[in-house]
Amino acid sequence: MQQPDKAEEYLETVRQQIRWKRARHIVVEEIRAHLEDQKEAYLKGGNSEEEATIRAIAEMGDPVTVGEQLDRVHRPRPDWALLAITAALLLFGLLVPAATGGLVSGGLFGESWFFNQAVYVGISIPVMLAAYFMDFTILGKYPKMTLVSFYVIFLICYFLTNGPFAGYRTCAITDLLVLFPTVFAGFVYGMRGRSYDGLILCMAAVLISALIALIMPDLTILFFLFVSCFIILTGAVLKGWFRVGKKAAIGILILPFGCVMAAAGLILYGGNGIRRFQYIMNPGLAPDSYGYLGNQLQQILWHSKPIGAGMSSTGIDPCLISGYMTDMKTNFLLTYITYRFGWIVLLVILGLLLAFLIRAGILCKKQKSVLGFLTCLAVLLTLALQCFIYIVPNFGILLFHPLSLPLISFGGQFLMINMFLIGLLLSVFRTGELAAEKAITEKAGSKHFIHYQNGQIIISLK
Repeated sequence: MQQPDKAEEYLETVRQQIRWKRARHIVVEEIRAHLEDQKEAYLKGGNSEEEATIRAIAEMGDPVTVGEQLDRVHRPRPDWALLAITAALLLFGLLVPAATGGLVSGGLFGESWFFNQAVYVGISIPVMLAAYFMDFTILGKYPKMTLVSFYVIFLICYFLTNGPFAGYRTCAITDLLVLFPTVFAGFVYGMRGRSYDGLILCMAAVLISALIALIMPDLTILFFLFVSCFIILTGAVLKGWFRVGKKAAIGILILPFGCVMAAAGLILYGGNGIRRFQYIMNPGLAPDSYGYLGNQLQQILWHSKPIGAGMSSTGIDPCLISGYMTDMKTNFLLTYITYRFGWIVLLVILGLLLAFLIRAGILCKKQKSVLGFLTCLAVLLTLALQCFIYIVPNFGILLFHPLSLPLISFGGQFLMINMFLIGLLLSVFRTGELAAEKAITEKAGSKHFIHYQNGQIIISLK
């Protein structure tokens, strides 16, 4: 009994040196495993159990020194680069209305733009901090319940938006669907280790969301959901987290995803889909009909300067270049910024967004935790696709209806959602290495989502 007490005393001394409470248990268990391995080696070398324990402890070194070294290694550190870029993008979101006269009554867009944006930023910062200090592993502990809860909340919001209480709408359902890839990442984590049944259940979750997008109907959201979830699932398959043949699984993913997107295009665009697509890609072919807005946006960019306000032109709608249209501060803010302040300002904004995505992608690739990697990938895809879907229409190619330019374009709900996702991303980078994979596996992977028992179909949400 004496020697195990010495080992526990050693481990307790190490534990006391580690200030981050969440790291203590994981680090101590890791040291315990090293002690046991070293002890087994000495036992095989002919030492008694007492001698093996003493020598194993001596081999590990002074417990205070070991604990202090581990404390320096296992300490939560925010990624200051991402925080700095986030702050810069938020600042741009405030500088634009200020520079266009939004600080005073009667400004170009009115004082409400700057004031409302400032209020949204003030609210979104605590939201980001809450997500930053949140335990992101809850997505892996209760993946099925989280997914079902998401659908329930969405249906409630849809009912409030389109039902008898539509006048008292509490949220925009389009904004809410932006969170789906992150919820879906937790569900994929819960299905890992399973065969084709797990893959099919993941696809079913995506198809339910696709059905929601078609009911709305919103081809942009459908594209957003399919691309993000397809990449998440493909990444999980390629990393071997499903017990499936990789080539066969990728084929299974491509077929339904492609068919639904093609069918959605036919449903939403009808028989003139090919012609309308041509007008979208080249709006100059129909400048007075389908290509009117796209052509106007391209003309505005064409008459923009490197620095300063762009040149006037009789071929541009004055309502567009003056910025009085609401869409100019929401859907086409980049076009307006380019015309009002010049191409260099646009390149600075795009450079900041690109720097954020590259930095986040590098950190995401380094994640060793399965759940941490999936969560990072989902958030990264959500932000990247928002940028893509927003930037393309601002260059006059109206293939999509813009959602939001993260942290810059006007809109409180999108800003809070994106700040929440950024906080969650930073939380993974801060604590992802400590994700207790074994503990989560026991909760998330011990039961099948749908199984049969005594002739009954049982759906497990735990």
